[in-house]
Amino acid sequence: NASNLLNEYLPKTSEATLKSQLDAAGKQLLSEGITSVHDAGIGIPTYNYYQKRVAEHTLPIRIYPMIGAYSPAMIEMLNAGHIQDQYDWLSIKSVKVYGDGALGSRGAALLKPYSDEPHNSGLLVTREADLKPLFDLILGKGFQLNYHAIGDRANRLALNQFSDSFSKVGGQHLRNRVEHAQVINIDDIPRFKTLNIIPAMQPTHATSDMNMAEDRVGALRLKGAYAWQTFLKQGTPVAFGSDFPVELSNPFFGLHAAVTRQDRSNNPDKGWIPEEAVTVIQAFRGFTLDAAYAAHQEAILGGLTPGKWADFILVDLDIFTVSPKDIWKTQVLETWIAGEKRFQK
Repeated sequence: NASNLLNEYLPKTSEATLKSQLDAAGKQLLSEGITSVHDAGIGIPTYNYYQKRVAEHTLPIRIYPMIGAYSPAMIEMLNAGHIQDQYDWLSIKSVKVYGDGALGSRGAALLKPYSDEPHNSGLLVTREADLKPLFDLILGKGFQLNYHAIGDRANRLALNQFSDSFSKVGGQHLRNRVEHAQVINIDDIPRFKTLNIIPAMQPTHATSDMNMAEDRVGALRLKGAYAWQTFLKQGTPVAFGSDFPVELSNPFFGLHAAVTRQDRSNNPDKGWIPEEAVTVIQAFRGFTLDAAYAAHQEAILGGLTPGKWADFILVDLDIFTVSPKDIWKTQVLETWIAGEKRFQK
């Protein structure tokens, strides 16, 4: 938040820079077999630039951007309504709200203090008092609300406010999301299903965090942490992603982490909290159909069935038969979007 004080004094990003950034990112993602991304938090320059590129038919991949709640132009973007192009390259109908910090830096907001820092319970990036007007505004405008929550306190605040706002302004049908949903009090997990909240989770976070997570929150709180299988068993769809550029964007790294709960050196031996591992089919669905569902796009994306866009990839390994420890080694040979080849190795 402190860095925001400097933003108005920094040079504005030029269109040439936006072009080089988007083209470079698109090239990288296509080489990894990614045909569509959810861009979690944009301001007005990117909002306008994406629309310029889609009008020119030059977006490198499909993009589902979330308006950043931090943007001074948020109201202006909300009042413009949903943005949707006819070929489904760009869909703007959601907002990213920032709840707390990260677990590693002890910034995730916890109900009780950190196990390894007893005077600290984390922090809120958006004040609790600001949640109600913000949720009511966004949901009242008919925009999906995606709330960043890593700690159990931030997750509970989100669930409480969703419940309150649904009773006041509606919006429960919007497939609202909690981004990350990493450490959750086990009593709160069923509320995701009751409130129709989708946990949008990143499998590589578990394997990146496993070396410090128990130090931070202790063994008891880990029972509701990175709980992919628990969510699936209660009938809650889980949208999987990578959180790039915080983590690497390669989806096969994520598929591997989801199935094995191990890093790419096969550690720990039987996986970290292995009861929360998912099957290859479950992981694959999380990165495809359920991710599309979390963007209201399951009728057009996320599978190879009649009526959907022909977005598909060719790979060198069969991830459904290869040893799970080797899934991350998968190489993409070709990437196609809407029946047109966009990448060839």
